[in-house]
Amino acid sequence: MCVLITLLAAAAGSTARCEPTACGQAPAASASCPLAASSATSDVGPQPTVQPSNLYFFNAAGVPVTISYVAKDGSETTRARLAPGLRRLLPSLSGEVWRVRALRPGHPLDQQLLLEHRVGIVQIKDCDCPQPEFVDCQKPPFRRPPGTPNDPVAFENHAGAPLDLFYWNGTCEEMISWDAVGGVQPAQRKPIQSTHGHTFRARSAASRHLLMQHTLADLVIRPCDDETRRAAVRAASPRAIALRRATADLEQEQEELRAQLEAALAALAARLAAAGGAPAAANATTTLPLHSGALGSGLGLGAATKARWAIGATGASLLS
Repeated sequence: MCVLITLLAAAAGSTARCEPTACGQAPAASASCPLAASSATSDVGPQPTVQPSNLYFFNAAGVPVTISYVAKDGSETTRARLAPGLRRLLPSLSGEVWRVRALRPGHPLDQQLLLEHRVGIVQIKDCDCPQPEFVDCQKPPFRRPPGTPNDPVAFENHAGAPLDLFYWNGTCEEMISWDAVGGVQPAQRKPIQSTHGHTFRARSAASRHLLMQHTLADLVIRPCDDETRRAAVRAASPRAIALRRATADLEQEQEELRAQLEAALAALAARLAAAGGAPAAANATTTLPLHSGALGSGLGLGAATKARWAIGATGASLLS
């Protein structure tokens, strides 16, 4: 018993090496990709906290990918294909293993392994994080309204001392382990019914020292070769993003102009039809001026579009 207490005390006084995201920081820019598939296989055993765990994959690799489930015998079964820039939800269970591979037929890097992920309990450790101020929301326990999307998560205390779990809304923290009197004990699990995007903080039950932070976030699929990395970087550059936005704005403006022009032509046709009884109407030619000033004023064109519509003053004729 004395040995166990000593070991727990030593664990409580030590810190673990954690990813930057475990302390609420941005992920490492040079996150490495797996060189080869491991021997990991799915093993969904009779655990007390086994429940569906939604996986959200986001493809930032710049190439199409396949998302496969790894069975207990190591075989892979493709469950989804995902184009670059798209997101996909796949239901899963704790203990399952998933692999993501590049889909590039005829390319030397076809079937390259980009990601391997095992679904499991979130292990809470003392990550030696910066210590943000603890601000208590001071509100009653939250009750989920009916119909709220359910993304369950389970935490397990590996910090070596009792801890409390809090939901952080970006401003203050709300305790969600209030039913664990004395805090979540070492090696104890705490399942939570949550929603994707929520952020949780684990703090020492005694001192409110921040141990770790965890956000229910996407599994981001990243490029693993230099060529694709450069393409992904170019696609995410401010200039490329600005060009895509400008193109989208111009396409929307084009649709609006087309609708306005159709309405103007329809009104003109109606006026011509109404004037059809006049003696000169049968042989009259009606001219619709399309020079940039007249058309721009009539249709409300932007300055940039007026400059592109330098048609001149010749106009266009509609014959009755």
